[in-house]
Amino acid sequence: MHRYLLLFLLLASLTSCTKTEIVDYEKDAQNKIIEYKVTNAAETIYGIIDDIDKTITVYIPYYLSIEVIIPKIKLETGAKLIDKDGQDIDIREDLEPVPLGTTGYKYRVKDIEGQIREYTLISKIIPHKDALKLGYSLTVDANNNPIADTLETGETSVNARFYIVGNFESSSTFATVNLIDKKNNKVIPNALKIIKLTRDNQTHTMELHVNAQVDSGTYYVSVEHQGRRATLPSIHISYKKPVFERLAKVYNVGDIVTLNLYNDNTPSGGGINTGVKRAYIKFTKEHFTFPGAYYPKDFPENLFDKPIALDIVSQSRTQIQFKFPDIPVGAYSTSMGTNGTTIQYTGFGFYFDFNSAEWGNDNLLSSINYTIQINAKK
Repeated sequence: MHRYLLLFLLLASLTSCTKTEIVDYEKDAQNKIIEYKVTNAAETIYGIIDDIDKTITVYIPYYLSIEVIIPKIKLETGAKLIDKDGQDIDIREDLEPVPLGTTGYKYRVKDIEGQIREYTLISKIIPHKDALKLGYSLTVDANNNPIADTLETGETSVNARFYIVGNFESSSTFATVNLIDKKNNKVIPNALKIIKLTRDNQTHTMELHVNAQVDSGTYYVSVEHQGRRATLPSIHISYKKPVFERLAKVYNVGDIVTLNLYNDNTPSGGGINTGVKRAYIKFTKEHFTFPGAYYPKDFPENLFDKPIALDIVSQSRTQIQFKFPDIPVGAYSTSMGTNGTTIQYTGFGFYFDFNSAEWGNDNLLSSINYTIQINAKK
């Protein structure tokens, strides 16, 4: 009995002599973003800041039609915003705009102890409640309201523009538009470029340009716009005979001359060069007889209506280069008849024979721009 009592007293004594260990409080790093505000929207928008996942998520309603985020940031006391090289960024000034949809954009915040916290910006569109309905042309619904014809196929040409209509409900060009080959469902990289998106009555119209490197064929067009997606009916894209720009300056015999496609950014397009096998100049005297037209006094009569070959240096889908031929030097001015970009007649014409049997030979596709000065070879 006494043995157990002594043992209890000994244990109690040992316990009462144990010291309490004091642990210093570990202070949190003062490197947080406490407010993220979008300043370029018609409505006040704040980002949702997650200090655990280190993200800032911004939700943008579709109808605001903004394409970049310009933020205003507030930091904890003593914290600084720094760039990737560790240099301070003045948050009192406008910060760098961030295009919507940018992935991996970072904000780095450093406290006075030098500890860095890195936030990733995430932008998301709050879409319209209705499904995206698009077409190449309009029709009407039961109430005679204009709507996209989602069944009719499309038609355009390489290096030209075409239109998509529908209920975009926003004029923002923040969109992804893909050209998909109908044969194998493969996306053609960089095939389409959005020119603009405008509102017209009750619908919107998107204008797009077909890249000059696209092959002729039948495709689908898929559109992702402001959080909604749609795939249009098939569209046939063909090759169109090119029209080259006109020459309008001083040239020397033997100069390398570049002819680019004429007005390739117009809706009708500048066509495409699928391959020239022969090019030549031809002078037509009757078009030098109009008032104000002239050619050098010593111009030989036997050169009229005679093809003068051009030495082709290089060519691509959008241009052709050649050496300027040895023709009589002096000033030339010709009359010319045109229909849009098409040349109907000229006294100083550039003619082309194509590899394509469809386009054939002797195509008048360029001229001087009424006047030109030709000098001797240097």
